[in-house]
Amino acid sequence: MLLGIDVGGTFTDAVVIKDGQVWASAKTPTTHGQLLRGIIMVIDKVLAGINQADVRRVALSTTIVTNALIEGEIDKVALLLLPGPGLNLEGLTPGEPHFLSGYTDHRGREKALPVKDEVSTVCRKIGGSKAAAVVGKFAVRNPAQERQVADWVQECLRPDHITVGAELSGSLNYLRRINSAYYNAAVWRIFTDFAAAIENAVAERGITAPVHILKADGGTLPLGAAQERPVEAIFTGPAASVLGIMALTNLTEPVISLDIGGTSTDIALWQNGVPLLATGGAVVNGYPTAVRSFWLSSVGIGGDSYVRRQGDKLLVGPMRRGPAMACGGPEPTVTDALRVAGMIEYGDQELARKAMLLVAAEGQTPDEAAGETLRAATHTVCKAVADMLSEQAARPVYKVEDIVHGTVFKPELVIGVGGAAKGLVPMVAQELSLPWQVPDGHMVANAIGAASSRPTTEITLRADSAEGYYTVPELGIKRPVDKQRFSLADAWAAAETHLAERAVAGGINETAPVSERIYEEEFNVIRGFTTIGKIMTCKLQLKPGVLVPVQAGRFGDE
Repeated sequence: MLLGIDVGGTFTDAVVIKDGQVWASAKTPTTHGQLLRGIIMVIDKVLAGINQADVRRVALSTTIVTNALIEGEIDKVALLLLPGPGLNLEGLTPGEPHFLSGYTDHRGREKALPVKDEVSTVCRKIGGSKAAAVVGKFAVRNPAQERQVADWVQECLRPDHITVGAELSGSLNYLRRINSAYYNAAVWRIFTDFAAAIENAVAERGITAPVHILKADGGTLPLGAAQERPVEAIFTGPAASVLGIMALTNLTEPVISLDIGGTSTDIALWQNGVPLLATGGAVVNGYPTAVRSFWLSSVGIGGDSYVRRQGDKLLVGPMRRGPAMACGGPEPTVTDALRVAGMIEYGDQELARKAMLLVAAEGQTPDEAAGETLRAATHTVCKAVADMLSEQAARPVYKVEDIVHGTVFKPELVIGVGGAAKGLVPMVAQELSLPWQVPDGHMVANAIGAASSRPTTEITLRADSAEGYYTVPELGIKRPVDKQRFSLADAWAAAETHLAERAVAGGINETAPVSERIYEEEFNVIRGFTTIGKIMTCKLQLKPGVLVPVQAGRFGDE
């Protein structure tokens, strides 16, 4: 059995999946400020009558990291950088940077050594920081200087945690790696405390299965590995919905997916059966990072979006004042409008009508006010979809192949999940002149996505046969190669070996993991009109996706 839990803005959901069927599901209000309490409540609820020993994996989609970053509840970070000459980073990083001597060039060759006294001076100046991040500009070519400085920081500052930039991402783009390392260090303590509490809660319930955390790219990480890379657990709610759709459907056409929850609607675009990824990585608080993530857009329209009249204008969202009046809440919401319009069947009909009377214009009936509310909510979602499609069309093209064979993304279907999906998805699809689908199990799709998602990890191998070595920055590896014989095929073989090593070290023990090549590059090194070697880059991952297709079963919509 697979146990999946999703912490949403309004509800915390859980499902148990057995043999590709939703065996049980549960839903409790999210306990903001005390997320663990709500998680424990929903675990106890969904496992009632189920033998805990039959659970073989627990997977959790949690807002703990996202909330900490948005609300600023993060630790002070000692941010030490090795940028080399000619690079001005002032004002571009989320934390105050401290610049050090020492750097390597783009080939990974040391050009200047770091200075321990500089590190000691910075540590004395900072003082008291419990977290640190060390990032070198070309450390993905040679991570030795990052590791050396990290050792000195540990000796001088003795922080609880140090993030080393190249171990988070093996890709170039120094600024994204700086921001990733900073945020990783900033949330490390809060995530570690949360992880320990989750492990204790699971153990107290007799569950011996490993606990996994969902990542922004739709994969999962075992809790132990996630504690070293907690920044990868940002935006897991939208990722869970994407995985839920993947588990519940078999998409092939270009698709717009909507996850319409209580607080917001998350939008994703799909091509060839998979969601598009964010170019370069996720953006956190306006700062670009190297965290692999689905390309998603969120808009403040959900079932609990607050509806009010301001003068002659009806406003819907983006704030939430509590549940719908039809469900005992204090203010009119989109859910009340859906109930009055007959698009959903839960909640008290009379209370919903009273809610719509509160926002009705002079002479309007509750039914007319509900219609106006739903049209306004639909228009807001459609505008966000249109903006996303425009951004997709304007994305830069980097390869000749894309110029010759590239096609404009033209959606053919709108698919939706979430509590308000049955009401709003048909209206959005109608405005977009597209067919629509709301799969069975849509009410708990995010928990289904968490439960069924595959564990993933990735590595980057860069070989420079002219210099005679290769590096795997995520593992801190630099090893010699035969300058005359090492080929791209050898690089891929070595990458496969190191990916398997990283998976095992991180606690990923799937019987048949599926690896996927996501990037390949090869250049000749020329000197004196003669090829003296090659520079090769291979990026490989355990493929994200779902372990099994899922049918909603008897309990899918409870």
